Amino acid sequence: MLEIYNDSLNDLLTKSAGAALDIRVQGKTVSVPGLTQTRVQTEADILSVMETGEKNRKIASTKMNIQSSRSHLVVALEVEGLDKVLGRTSRGTLTLCDLAGSERISKTEAEGQRLVEAAAINKSLTALGQVFGALKNNALHVPYRNSKLTHLLQPCLSGDAKCCVFVNASPDARDAVETLSTLQFGSSIRQVSLGRATQNISPVKNKTSNKSTTN
Repeated sequence: MLEIYNDSLNDLLTKSAGAALDIRVQGKTVSVPGLTQTRVQTEADILSVMETGEKNRKIASTKMNIQSSRSHLVVALEVEGLDKVLGRTSRGTLTLCDLAGSERISKTEAEGQRLVEAAAINKSLTALGQVFGALKNNALHVPYRNSKLTHLLQPCLSGDAKCCVFVNASPDARDAVETLSTLQFGSSIRQVSLGRATQNISPVKNKTSNKSTTN
């Protein structure tokens, strides 16, 4: 469980400040070496880990939101299952990403550190929009590496996964401009086709057991 704050990665499951985290790519695999992993066996275990991480997330007050998320949140649940009948294991990762909302500086009246945070948030959301645009147009090059957010989400958007996007829009008439922009963003995403997701299945080599980890 991590947050992307000012385009840097912060481990949310540890209180100690360790070495800076970075993204590593090996083939189609994207990982964050050094990120805390916690073994979970029940739904209660997962919720407990997420509650711990949520407490460490950076929030602050702005003119538009008393508790505004100042970072993007990413939770990855890695699952491995054993099929004893067919003698094979299947692996998968459920990645949940809570995006910080785009901000109009004129409305939030952000300044100082809040202004720096808003600029980083908007820059990464713009990069995400560019990735969706490239995918929609079947571009030869998709700019995943333009931000830490899109780089980390590359496996979710590169055709090896299924992806679902929820769009949150304000019903307040004062936010009509932002709501329209958000809906247009969602409408553009609906035109993206990632193709069929691949399955990660392999023969059982040694004795294994069902296990899950959250990071």
